[in-house]
Amino acid sequence: MFVARNSGSNPVRSKHICEYQGVTLRYLEHILQVLVKDGILRGIRGPKGGYLLARDRRKIPLRDIFESVQSIAGDEKEKESNSELKKKIIEPLWMDINDNVKNYLSTLSIQDLCDRAMEKGLAEGNKKSDFNI
Repeated sequence: MFVARNSGSNPVRSKHICEYQGVTLRYLEHILQVLVKDGILRGIRGPKGGYLLARDRRKIPLRDIFESVQSIAGDEKEKESNSELKKKIIEPLWMDINDNVKNYLSTLSIQDLCDRAMEKGLAEGNKKSDFNI
């Protein structure tokens, strides 16, 4: 969301996102790399580099972002237990929940979030929001 609201034709630097969101550069860079790999962001190298949306914000469903970020969490899942309870009860439940979330997020775009932020008076780039890409 921060990139969508603040880039225009100029890339947003990861340093600015970190300052705005209060996260470490190491944490953010990993997420940004995944979003670039998945075609949600475009990375620009060099002294005036940073990140831009790779597509029009009306054409980026939140599901795409959810799935990209979920791929990062997938690395941690391999370390979890493989009990029968987990395999037969917990995993199917989470799969159903995950499918419902993905279906809902497919109906929303980054533009929808920007519109909601504007309705709530959060359209200014210098106001803190709780969501970003």
